[in-house]
Amino acid sequence: MEVNLDNIAQKDETIQRNYNVLFPENTHAAERKTSVRIEIFVLVFAAALFLFLAELIHNSVLSGELESANKSISELNAQLQDMKAENRQIVLENEELQEKVEILSDTVNVGERQAKALAQSRVPSGFPVKGTASYDGDSTELDGQPIANFVVSPGTGVNATANGVVSSIAGNKGSGYIIMVDHQNGYYSVYRNGSTPKVSEGDEVTKATELFVIEIGHMRFGYQIIQENQYINPLDLMETYG
Repeated sequence: MEVNLDNIAQKDETIQRNYNVLFPENTHAAERKTSVRIEIFVLVFAAALFLFLAELIHNSVLSGELESANKSISELNAQLQDMKAENRQIVLENEELQEKVEILSDTVNVGERQAKALAQSRVPSGFPVKGTASYDGDSTELDGQPIANFVVSPGTGVNATANGVVSSIAGNKGSGYIIMVDHQNGYYSVYRNGSTPKVSEGDEVTKATELFVIEIGHMRFGYQIIQENQYINPLDLMETYG
């Protein structure tokens, strides 16, 4: 069989050829998309990191402030305890001071009472006879000076009318003894009797001290008071203070 090459060649020329052309994507656009994605990722990561760091810093600041606040509270509590202790100490000191003031006040009052009592004990306002005595109203002066004369039974004691010191003893048994007591406050008391004195000059005396014990034959007893170097009626002082 005979092949016609020319016919084959013509047929080949008439065969339709179809080609697929592949166009590559735009390289710059792809790179740009990739870059945008990276930037977004970086931004998101940075934002998250920033938020994390901010939260961390915030928590750290809060923790520091809380610690500082707790420390301040502890210091305030310590100061409060110190103030309470100081207050208790002040209260105790105040109570102690009040007690001392009361004691001092009592001491002052006692001292004042004692001073008043001491002063009163030196005023010759007592009755000079330890027992009964008859007052002689017909004889009220001696040498122009007031005197109180009594008739006293033998064995009756004559005592000082206030605290003092025997300043002098004069006279004798025949003329009678004169005992003078200095009460050291401007007062002197004078005791006249012929009985033997039972005290000596310089003796300290009280209202309980016997100056005489009335003896037989010496039953008249004279009593005088001197105030600021002037004789006064002894009955007036006994009436006022006795």
